[in-house]
Amino acid sequence: MSKAGVPAVAGATAQAVEVAGPFAVLTLPVGSKPDGVAVGPFGLRVHVANNGSGTVSVIDSGTHTLTTSFGPVNSPIGVQVTPDNTHVYVANSASDSVSVINRDSFSVVREIRVGKNPFTLRVSPGGVRGYVTNRGSDTVSMIDTTTNAVIATIPVGRGPTGVVVAPDALEVYAANNAGNSLSVIDTSTATVTATIDGLSAPVGVTISPDGRRLYVTNRGSDTVSVIDTGTRQITGTIPVGSGPRGVSISPDGRLVYVANSASDTVSIIDTDTLTVTATIPVGHQPSAVAITPNGLSAYVTNSGADTVSIIQTLNAMGPNRGPMTGGTLVTITGTNLGSAQMIRFNETPATILANTSNQILVASPPGSGTAQVTVTTVGGTSNPKPFFYYPNGFVDAIDPDAGPVAGRNSITIRGESLGTASRVYFGTVPAIPTVVSDSALSVSVPPSSTGAGVVPVAVWTAGGLADGERAYTYVVPPVLSGLTRTSGPVFGGNTIAVTGSYLATTQHVSVGGVTARFSIGSDTTAAVVIPAGARPGPVDVTVITAGGTATLSGAYTYI
Repeated sequence: MSKAGVPAVAGATAQAVEVAGPFAVLTLPVGSKPDGVAVGPFGLRVHVANNGSGTVSVIDSGTHTLTTSFGPVNSPIGVQVTPDNTHVYVANSASDSVSVINRDSFSVVREIRVGKNPFTLRVSPGGVRGYVTNRGSDTVSMIDTTTNAVIATIPVGRGPTGVVVAPDALEVYAANNAGNSLSVIDTSTATVTATIDGLSAPVGVTISPDGRRLYVTNRGSDTVSVIDTGTRQITGTIPVGSGPRGVSISPDGRLVYVANSASDTVSIIDTDTLTVTATIPVGHQPSAVAITPNGLSAYVTNSGADTVSIIQTLNAMGPNRGPMTGGTLVTITGTNLGSAQMIRFNETPATILANTSNQILVASPPGSGTAQVTVTTVGGTSNPKPFFYYPNGFVDAIDPDAGPVAGRNSITIRGESLGTASRVYFGTVPAIPTVVSDSALSVSVPPSSTGAGVVPVAVWTAGGLADGERAYTYVVPPVLSGLTRTSGPVFGGNTIAVTGSYLATTQHVSVGGVTARFSIGSDTTAAVVIPAGARPGPVDVTVITAGGTATLSGAYTYI
């Protein structure tokens, strides 16, 4: 421990702040009956849907102050900020609509009619789709955010409340409060592909960053169910406080925060042990919870107290890594930080952007290797925290560099310094890579958001955007129309032409299940050398391209 008055990245006390172990709790007044809450993609602004007053409050996360409120909106209950930070989507429970709000001007640019009594709203990681649970009509509305129109209405279980989008955007999960179940939605077909039973009045749902686990609050049993997304099975049940409702997971996937509306607490779950490691008192009737991108602060709406509780992790710094070029927004939490005079990364000063008694927001200066970060105030200099500088990496090749419009195929990205890669973008659509080595990533390609065509591929590492301009081509599945000859000798050797569309990326041709030699003439024809047949009779002709597979059943006859 440091001596009195010396800043320390450790426990803190401040005016209007309560300390609970390694956490500080700050309370801010907002509008009437706050419900939904969303943190912007950069973590600088927090938006709160005030259901009772018909407004949305905006909180500055650096200074922990309420900067503005905008409206009117009609009984807002759910809120989300788009990944590009340009628009705020608000679900209005009383008017069966979603308001699309310009984040800079706070003006409503579109009203979208959805189902009855919309409850929760989530935007896909790439920002191209929005999903709204309609509690009164037992549906989920799928919104195209480029046109701000509903493109599908998906029947789910009874009384859907919480909803979450998988990190790869291939699936959406809706908690059916009255149906005691969870609906699994395939986003490419906009249909329910599975229903997971065994829940008890579920309300909220969140998903791990790797997409492998779901955490669902059960208001009927005061528990959180842990679900394996691969097997669709409940693998764990965790007792929490009374009336659990909202739930959110930290960006590193280590902690789950649960708002217990009947016990006025937040349970914090360790995802390694699946146990509650802390119970934090908050305001009356906590409803929803959202966590900042650095994982250091959780914002909890208290519907019965017209406040927001900010649960801040102390003795911490995040993020603790960034590009060598600098510019990373770093939050430092601790005590006696209100009079900060200087933040140093080793000996290099950093720019202080915001400062409170227990939090400092700075921009990292350029650097390399490991820097020790210290805070200097009138009372002295704090204990150091390490910050790691990383190169941005380089992308050398993508293999294969083409695939179906529907995605879901696996590719390999090769290059240098890719070991910290966290996202791969295909155009604007993100995918989560699996790090094979520092020079190779394995990626499941997401569905195209724009149909067939070429999109840029961008890899984001701890060091920023990787160098190397690479592209990926989405290809329409092949269509076969016929053969120029439909029969031939059983010993093969003759050449025919397969006609159709989208054949330019043909990778494999088989006749009767036997691989055939081929050459591509154009996008509409491929010359095929017929292999020897097993016996006389009709056989299938199958063509596999980068876009998929097509078969002419019984189209060729061996004689």
